[in-house]
Amino acid sequence: MTPSTVDQLGSINSQILQYVVVLVALAGVLVLAFVTLKVILPRMFGMRSPARGPIRVLANYALEPRRTLYLVEVASEVFLLATGESGVSYLAAVPPEKVAEALAASRERATEQKNFRNVLAWLEKGRQRS
Repeated sequence: MTPSTVDQLGSINSQILQYVVVLVALAGVLVLAFVTLKVILPRMFGMRSPARGPIRVLANYALEPRRTLYLVEVASEVFLLATGESGVSYLAAVPPEKVAEALAASRERATEQKNFRNVLAWLEKGRQRS
C-alpha cells in the first residue's frame, strides 16, 4: 500500500499549518512580554516617566558604581547633591544663571547626552572668575 498523492499533500499542508501556529504563538508571547516590560512592570513598581513638576534632574555624573552627583532644580533653585551607600547628601547651592550657561555650553559640546563633567568644569571656571 502506497500512500496516494492526495494523502501526501494533506500531510504537507498539516505540517505547514503547524509551523504557522507555532509562529503565531511565538509572536503572541513576544507581544505579551513587550507589554509586560513596558507597561505593567513600571506601573507595579512605581517607575513612571518624569513628571512636569517643580523638581527636575538637570544632569548627573557617576563617580563610582554606587556614588553619583546630581544637579537638581527645585522650583527656581539649583542644588548639587551626592548619593552613595549612606544616602543623599547636600553639597552646594548653585546659581541658576551659572547652571543655564553651563548646560548651554555642555549641549553645544555633547550631541546626544548631557555631559556632567563639562557642567562641573564650567561651574568651576565661573567660581574662579568671581
